[in-house]
Amino acid sequence: MTQPSRPTNRLWRRSRRVLAALALVPLLALTACLPGSGRQNTRALAPADSAAAGLASAVPVDSLVEVWSLPMGEVAEVPSNIAWIQPDSASGARLAVVETKNGAVHTVSASGERGPVWSVGEERYPYLAGVVGDTVVVLSRGVPALEWVTASGVARSVPVPEGATAAFVDRTRTIVRVGGGPSEVSPALVSLSASGDETGRFTFAQPWRAWGFVRPWGDSVLALSGYRPVADVLTPEASGAGALDTLAFAGFDSPQLVRSYQFMTGEVDEPPLLSPAAAALGERLYVLNVRSERVRIDVYDRRGQLVRVLQGAVPLSAEGKQQVLDVYPADLAVRQTASGAVEIALLMKRDRGLFQRADARVLLYRWAPQPLEASGVTNRDSSEVSAVR
Repeated sequence: MTQPSRPTNRLWRRSRRVLAALALVPLLALTACLPGSGRQNTRALAPADSAAAGLASAVPVDSLVEVWSLPMGEVAEVPSNIAWIQPDSASGARLAVVETKNGAVHTVSASGERGPVWSVGEERYPYLAGVVGDTVVVLSRGVPALEWVTASGVARSVPVPEGATAAFVDRTRTIVRVGGGPSEVSPALVSLSASGDETGRFTFAQPWRAWGFVRPWGDSVLALSGYRPVADVLTPEASGAGALDTLAFAGFDSPQLVRSYQFMTGEVDEPPLLSPAAAALGERLYVLNVRSERVRIDVYDRRGQLVRVLQGAVPLSAEGKQQVLDVYPADLAVRQTASGAVEIALLMKRDRGLFQRADARVLLYRWAPQPLEASGVTNRDSSEVSAVR
């Protein structure tokens, strides 16, 4: 018997799928009529989230002053991260914007001017892992490896374990997050030697907490969770015990907390992105809080207590009507200047969609806190705002 040609096979398979879908229509209609088919998802909050609005309303709110804005959409197709290079330098401080699709590091001066572009290489798909001196370290998922990038290109490469999704590197620590998402690797933080040998492995309590960047905070390393206001913390003490600590962000308020709880209880399949990134400065952690109406950054102390809310201006149309953001924060980098002001660089972007083009820009905000407040010493004891998660 003659076998059908390949195009005929494809058409036959396609027609079967269409017929199968049509056969389900009466069943779906019947299901819609059954009792309970109109059940609404719960509008409840997780116990840890129920007090968030009250806590957030009790802390001071400051305005961020926009210093400059630099369009990046034409030169960086898929930017993923931003970091300060030599942030304490009066003349050499600049920003590094990691572009993932084409494999590059775009440098930007502290005054908002484009600088040289450092090449990582095509099909390497780099994400920021850290900055060591004037060198940017990236996790190249396409290799996979940690790579030290300078103006001359990749100067060094160290292999990483299978399933690596994020990393943090400085002069003494190399921490890689593995697993999560479609990977079959068990989600964990893995510490590596300088040559890439595994020296420790710390598993996550919940698989859904295995998404987010890995960021330093003093001698600790935070594994952020974009889906919940919580971070897993690798401390020197936890490292010796072989376990991760947990830091919950008390006072993290968001309109998406209801949907986040629905995801935790299995009512919805896709969780909302609450916070894509965070960055530490002294004793304070600056956490992005995704909102549609304006840029918002929550500031937390070492105990995870909200102590300050920073907000950008509400975007307005030419007629003065309030609008939503056309690009959203993806990452941030924070430094303190000699004058004591805090400068926050934001990577803002919009992914390509069916009816929208991708876009990106870098914004520099300035915040002038009270003396010593940015580094963690305040006149107001954060214990005035208390919560238990």
